[in-house]
Amino acid sequence: MIRPERLEDQIQFLLSTVVQRDLRDPELGFVTLTAVRLTPDRGQARVYFTALPTAGLSDADQIAQSRKALGRAAGFLRTHLAKALDMKRVPELKFFPDASLTEGNRMEGLLADLEKERAARPVEVPPADSAEA
Repeated sequence: MIRPERLEDQIQFLLSTVVQRDLRDPELGFVTLTAVRLTPDRGQARVYFTALPTAGLSDADQIAQSRKALGRAAGFLRTHLAKALDMKRVPELKFFPDASLTEGNRMEGLLADLEKERAARPVEVPPADSAEA
């Protein structure tokens, strides 16, 4: 039996390859599969993705369109997984937007703002000791 982490990596690699090469849905956009997490019974796979906005769509609209397109292709993707993996039961695929990149960019922006504030603050000079006089 394959370790869960290794199986997740294999599923991610296989799905990424199929999504890039074989899916022809115009609503899909430019999608990157970032992670796969299996439930303990391996019955479901949570597939996390990011999507770059295209054709004047906002980030949220593109993510919604990509999620729908991936949901429509779930059966096709499971069929490819079944052919490539030696498993009794191929996990059901559930797609979720990956917020880690957005959250990381937000945190980086906050840290940059803090650094700017710290640089703009005047340097405090410690008072000279009056004992020398």
